[in-house]
Amino acid sequence: MRKSERFTVRVYTNPSGENVWRLQGRMPDGQRVRQNFQSRDDAVARKSELEIQALNRPIGAAFKQTRLTQEQLAQAEAAFLKLGGEPLMPAVEFFLTHGRPTTGDITIAKAIPNFVAAKHLQKKLRDRTLQDYESRLRPLEEIFGKRSPRSISRLELEPLIFKPGQSPDTANGNRRVLHTFFEWCVDQDFAQVNPVSRIATAERDEKEPEIMTQQEVRLLLHAAMTNKEGKILPCVVLGLFLGLRPEEITRLEWSHVDLDQKIARIQGNVAKLRQRRVIEMPGYAVEWLKACDKKQIIPKNLRRNWDAIRRAAGYKGSYPNKGDAALKEWPQDVIRHTAISCFYALGKDEDATAYWAGNSPDTVHRFYKGLVTPQEAQEFWALKPDSVVAKIIPLSAAA
Repeated sequence: MRKSERFTVRVYTNPSGENVWRLQGRMPDGQRVRQNFQSRDDAVARKSELEIQALNRPIGAAFKQTRLTQEQLAQAEAAFLKLGGEPLMPAVEFFLTHGRPTTGDITIAKAIPNFVAAKHLQKKLRDRTLQDYESRLRPLEEIFGKRSPRSISRLELEPLIFKPGQSPDTANGNRRVLHTFFEWCVDQDFAQVNPVSRIATAERDEKEPEIMTQQEVRLLLHAAMTNKEGKILPCVVLGLFLGLRPEEITRLEWSHVDLDQKIARIQGNVAKLRQRRVIEMPGYAVEWLKACDKKQIIPKNLRRNWDAIRRAAGYKGSYPNKGDAALKEWPQDVIRHTAISCFYALGKDEDATAYWAGNSPDTVHRFYKGLVTPQEAQEFWALKPDSVVAKIIPLSAAA
């Protein structure tokens, strides 16, 4: 401690064993000061106030008019000292916006389980949605678990939303979950404002989707038919010839498929955004579904089986394996993109394609026009199980 210091702030352990910050010293008239604080910042702020009072210097009353009392002026100077040169008004505005933290404020670590429990009571939410909430809120709990929701700022949340190397869709998914959580906090009076509402969504990458060539389609179908007696064939057929999303396939039941009427009914609990639709089966989709012979739509060891047919068709698996360096990358949603592109090229009808795929006409117009020629589309929809003859090529030649 420097000799010029009149007051000191040190850690002090109470008889109860609790650690606090103790401020102690003496005023010029000999009055002893000894006060305990829960946080170091509060102790340092009080120390600044006492040092100003001890100096007993004029605080401007003789030079400038003010409605503040001597004590209020001392507190204002202490606030400026605590801000370290930062302007005072933004700090006041933040305090007025977020409110005075109290010892009864709930922490993020306690608020998140309550939020998830409340969402569980909404029976319309799917398990996948609930799991998405939990996984995307985990970083918030790990970093700010001991903080209250009202104390979290927009600037602190932006790094949790926009992480390096992730896609715009992932960032927007993070933003959506955090926005929903803090909106719930506002509704529960755990926060006064939703800090995520001022964070803009990420701009999506408008690159055109990748599709499979006719030869790649044949190789994939051949692999699906021959690997483990066609165990994974239903997943491939439903995605390639009905254009279903992976999550729609996992929730589909064979009772929704009518081979006599050549339609598949996508129920509200299956479709994205719960938009029901009836899918017509173009080309020889019925023959492919008959080839599935009522096999289990989602078999056991799904990921392992998917990796096996991907590698047999010349693509890398989802997890690294020996020999993958010579194989092609597997484009995201390539099966569905191929299906939609071929369906549109067959009829050139944006509205019909959008309804069939469960998209909007604008999405079809922006992403799926011109990727497949009419001749390629006719060849695609003319594929039959007995006509798929794929030559097994060496993996080194498939790259």
